[in-house]
Amino acid sequence: MSSSVEQIKAKLDIVEVVSAYVKLEKAGVNWRGRCPFHNEKTPSFFVSPPRGSYHCFGCNKGGDMISFVQDIEGLDFVGALKLLADKAGIELEPFERKNRDENDKLRRVLETAEIFYRNNLAAEKEVVKYLLDRGLTLETIKKFGLGFARDKWRELGDFLNDKGFDSEVLEKAGLSVRSSSAHASRPYDRFRNRVMFPIRDQAGRVVGFSGRIFAAGDDVAKYINSPQTAVFDKSKILYGFDLAKQEIRKRDFVVLVEGQVDLVMSHQAGAINTVATSGTALTEEHLKLIKRLTDNLILAFDFDLAGLKASWRAINMARMLELNVKIAKLPKNTDPADLIKQNPVAWTKAVAEAAHYIDFMIEALKQEGKTGLDLTLAVNEYVLPYLKVLGKKMEQAHFVTKLSTWLGLPEQAIWQDLDKVQVLSEMPAVAKTQTPPKIRNRQEVIEERIFGLWWGNEGKEFWLKGLELLKDLFGDELLAKKEKELIEQKDRLILEAELLYGDKDLNKVFAELLSGLKEEMKKAELAFFMSQVKQAEKAGDEKLLELSLKKCQELSAAINENRKEFNKL
Repeated sequence: MSSSVEQIKAKLDIVEVVSAYVKLEKAGVNWRGRCPFHNEKTPSFFVSPPRGSYHCFGCNKGGDMISFVQDIEGLDFVGALKLLADKAGIELEPFERKNRDENDKLRRVLETAEIFYRNNLAAEKEVVKYLLDRGLTLETIKKFGLGFARDKWRELGDFLNDKGFDSEVLEKAGLSVRSSSAHASRPYDRFRNRVMFPIRDQAGRVVGFSGRIFAAGDDVAKYINSPQTAVFDKSKILYGFDLAKQEIRKRDFVVLVEGQVDLVMSHQAGAINTVATSGTALTEEHLKLIKRLTDNLILAFDFDLAGLKASWRAINMARMLELNVKIAKLPKNTDPADLIKQNPVAWTKAVAEAAHYIDFMIEALKQEGKTGLDLTLAVNEYVLPYLKVLGKKMEQAHFVTKLSTWLGLPEQAIWQDLDKVQVLSEMPAVAKTQTPPKIRNRQEVIEERIFGLWWGNEGKEFWLKGLELLKDLFGDELLAKKEKELIEQKDRLILEAELLYGDKDLNKVFAELLSGLKEEMKKAELAFFMSQVKQAEKAGDEKLLELSLKKCQELSAAINENRKEFNKL
């Protein structure tokens, strides 16, 4: 494994890897951009090619190219390694079977199941015809790995058992279900008589399935999805994201649809920047995944006010994460898959002409054909609650003017109604998950900068000279303790020192920092003895008072002397 990591790092440049996700600009020997892990207006995210590391001084996140891919793609170590190995054109060394962890077993059984379902589909001409009649092409069916689960209770389970996978692994992967009946001793296949859509994670690995029923009665669920497993978290997986992410970055917007067929057809029509939820409602985690790539979200809804109102929670979550939300206008009672089958150009046009969600509501009300009081009441019910929570007054003013023109009412009347509107009760609070960085005192800041400067010149004459100075200041034992306390932040401290002092006289800077540190250490001692003075006065302890005052005088003199020495530098 270690040799694979070394090969990847030798073949790939961290700037090349990071710039696929973040717009970077040159900053001396380093590169700078806005952090993809938290919202910021001023760039505080730096990439250092010499050390192959990155660090954000805003949220304190940092590491190498592998940890960057892990964090930004939501992958484990092996997943990030696979993604980078593919990019570098390197074949990963095979893992020993005994070293494969539980998650790897689940992924292997899911990948084997995908192959099984694909082979089934190839032999089922009637099912292939059904998919072609739905508008899919053979190329699309192959691209998305569509398959078929026959109407048999244990066909997949028997096949996987023969391949060496035990029943427990099948159940943990969500492929088998064990009956609660006392008479049922063997688990049975979860998916039967269904067209199978493999669900993949950001690295393109199969983590679950969505199965659409094939020729069933009304009493059978149309879709069955894999349950939550160790490798499949519905709240974090977007269907098609692995294929869409590059196009999302390139086009700087994402289209969100609700079903697998909608997504597959959208990709087939050329809108490769389309994703879909996988068996769950849209979550904050889904939106954060999108936010890493773009600030612009297009929702593909039926042209229906009721449906839009039901989706208020999703719109509001997106708004709270500062995503720009638009809605693609579709013909009434038409989903993207139907529209694309009828007229792919109409789908492309609907996406291109997507409107702000408030514009969408206004247009929807116009289509309703309401007039007079009914229209005013509808605007109060559907439009003003959304308008109320817009973050910027200028945005509100834009739509108030538009409503004034359309309704033939003075703007002031609309503002008055807007002031009376109650914020929608369904509005969720977006969790503030980011931990604020620890506030450091001046002594800690100086110590960090000293160590960053010193570590950044390891092996050089400057480093050896600095070592002697640090030993004189701290002593061997305290110096070792300080190094141990700061070692986990080594890359960040070196990068920070480079950015602050890269073009300055390092010897002079180091001397100034040491002088500042000595003063802070003396100030800390002085504060202690000042507190001793107060305690001695309160207790009437003349001896302690005399000793404490004397120490305060000595420390004050030492601080002044240190300042004089500093001024000579």
